[in-house]
Amino acid sequence: MDKLKLLSSIIFCIFLNSCTIQGLTNDYGKLTNGQKSLILPLKSFENLENGKIYSLNSTQLKEELQKHPKSIVYVFTNGCKTKHCLPTNIYKSYAEANNYKLFLVMNGYANLDETLDQMAELPYYSIDNEFYGVSNRNKYTTYFENELMNLPKDYKHKEYLGNLFFFEKGEFKNVYIELPKVN
Repeated sequence: MDKLKLLSSIIFCIFLNSCTIQGLTNDYGKLTNGQKSLILPLKSFENLENGKIYSLNSTQLKEELQKHPKSIVYVFTNGCKTKHCLPTNIYKSYAEANNYKLFLVMNGYANLDETLDQMAELPYYSIDNEFYGVSNRNKYTTYFENELMNLPKDYKHKEYLGNLFFFEKGEFKNVYIELPKVN
């Protein structure tokens, strides 16, 4: 009986050791060296390369949004499977058809290849969690999104508002769960 318990314990430990938890942090440490080489700190919005990922904060983004008549900031999770997470090219087509500048902002790096494989032919962005001084993905994403909406960074919402942020000349207009219909 003791041998069976020992064997069960060993199998359980091997199982636990093989489990990987994603999404609690930005998951940068779980990336390959090739994936890490795609991620750069944003120094300027000039001469950005499609397929690269530029780490930024809300202050940098809000300054850039002022330079465009209409903008959409889509904050997303790589590999999201809900009906509210469409392929990146759908957001790109919507933005182009309606004269919006699109900013695709990842809230972490887990399942990165699922986004890169879509080849949206745009630069990608990611939230710079170090700017916010926290590693918890939900917390730094909340801070980033609240600041986009000109709210205190730690403001608590009663319900989920969405992850599609619309701006006109840098001024926040609305947040949506789904792309709004255009008249």
